[in-house]
Amino acid sequence: MTAPIEKRTSWSIEDAEQLLLSLKGVVSARLVTRPGGEVEEIHLLTTDEVAAKQTVRNVESALLAQLGIEVDHRKISVAQTKQRPAAPAPELPVRLLPEPLAAQNRLLFQAHQVETERSHQVKHRVEIEWKGARYSGTASAADLPRPRLEAVSKATLTAVEQALLTEMEGGPGHAVTLSLDGVKVVDAFDRTFVLVAVNAMSGRDVTPLAGATVVEVSPDRAAILATLQATDRWVRGRV
Repeated sequence: MTAPIEKRTSWSIEDAEQLLLSLKGVVSARLVTRPGGEVEEIHLLTTDEVAAKQTVRNVESALLAQLGIEVDHRKISVAQTKQRPAAPAPELPVRLLPEPLAAQNRLLFQAHQVETERSHQVKHRVEIEWKGARYSGTASAADLPRPRLEAVSKATLTAVEQALLTEMEGGPGHAVTLSLDGVKVVDAFDRTFVLVAVNAMSGRDVTPLAGATVVEVSPDRAAILATLQATDRWVRGRV
């Protein structure tokens, strides 16, 4: 008699996307959910070494077996590319040295969740960690490439503002506002980058900041990391 599948009571979008990325042939994965956690859409980019129909079956099986998520195959879209992901560089023995205190206090990305609010409108929630505490920010936008990346960056900036506000509460200094100046996807050197420009405002002072990250997992994740790169050193210099 086959034992019943034990369903996990909790999972995150990042858990599901990492699971999908572990499947053969999957290059990138994006999962969209409704409020409450129901899966709305799954978008995959795969190599042509696995047929699209087989990939869909692999996704259904993996999500059900590992996370207890049942997904209708019609919600899974697969796009294929003939390019193969670059092989990882061979691991070399390294000696780990203690990180300096400044590095330990960096802004760290923890999670990104996407919820469909209404037709073609999505809500992004970004969670970061700083000095052992977690902070989150949200932003909504149309589910189109440019507004989507702008919303992801704005949600990240809101989380950073919350972290800085908590750290500076009761201390000297002006209130800080982090304003998104723009997000752009750029192709250069056979790679795709996400560039983020931010204005950091404190009192009458306005400081232009910028960050850039290579797109490896998804443009959303690259936008979050580029936003954190733009603000990290400036934020740590405030406290």
